[in-house]
Formats: sequence, structure tokens, C-alpha cells
Amino acid sequence: MENQLICPWWLGYTFILPIRKYQHDPGKILGPHIKAGMQVMDYGCAMGYFSIPLAQMTGPQGRVYCVDIQKKMLNQLKKRAVKYGVSDIIVPLQVGIDYYPVSLSERLDFVLLFAVVHEVSDKIRLFDDIYMMLRPGGKVLFAEPKGHVSLNDFKKTINIALNAGLKPTNEKPMRKGLSAFLVKN
Repeated sequence: MENQLICPWWLGYTFILPIRKYQHDPGKILGPHIKAGMQVMDYGCAMGYFSIPLAQMTGPQGRVYCVDIQKKMLNQLKKRAVKYGVSDIIVPLQVGIDYYPVSLSERLDFVLLFAVVHEVSDKIRLFDDIYMMLRPGGKVLFAEPKGHVSLNDFKKTINIALNAGLKPTNEKPMRKGLSAFLVKN
């Protein structure tokens, strides 16, 4: 990830405001795809707006690997995980500028890439690594904010994901915005 594109850590507090649920309800967006016991990654998790509900959905037999480049975001996520009783399910992973956690080879059932890929400098490596981390049949929800990402750039990133081996599904994750489900066959 390039430092100049990274969202400031203090802005993370606005991402966890309850009013956000009206636009991005984790239960509606993720609920149909997450089952108890799943191994899930929230890449670019920030303070855990999606991570906490993901942990509640996977339950104690599941794991939610919460990946972020900013230590302050992960520290707040850890505090929130304790508050919501899911600290044993959440695994915070701080990544460096040139590092992705590929040690999870073929362990993940689901990867959430919500409003983060536009901040990643090496998108080819990101999608190659995600492909390696996913189990066969594993899904990716890829979504970007329209204000930051053009439709053309979104399509270019989808092509990068396709070149990594992921295939699009016919499902539409969200009614508004730029989003797609991808699967590892």
C-alpha cells in the first residue's frame, strides 16, 4: 500500500458510527454468505466495522483475520472485540507496505475487500495472494466507493482479479456502488 493513499487512522472513528448501518448493513451484505465455523479475512479492516459482525457470524469455531497497515486501527479493533465478546475469534494482522499474509494458504472461505483495494499499490500481488489464501469455492466480496474509484478503474481491478484466477459470480453484493462477488473455482 502507498502511504499517501492510506486513510488517516483518526477517520476510522467515522466508519464505526451506528448510522452507517443504513447504507452498509453487515447482516444484509454478509449474512447470506457467512456461516458458523468459517475462516474469513477482513482486509483493510480499520476499526472493525465489518470485523465484529463477521466474528459474531462465524462464532467461536470460526476465525476472522483482520488485516490492516495501521497499528492504531488494529488497537481500536482489539478494544472493540473485547467489548463485543469476540476477541477469541478475531486475529489482528498488521501488514507492511510490501507484505501480505500468504501463510494462510488455502485456509480462507471468504475475503472482504471493502473500500480498500484503491489504497493498495500492488493490486496484482494482492489478488494473487488472495487466490492462494482462498480454499476452492472460497468467495471474495470486492467493493469500492464510487467517489474514490471510477467504473473504468473498478473494471481494471476486476480484470486483475480474473487474471489471478478468480471468477465473477452473477450475484450483486449491493444495490448501489461498485461491487462484485468473485470465487475461486
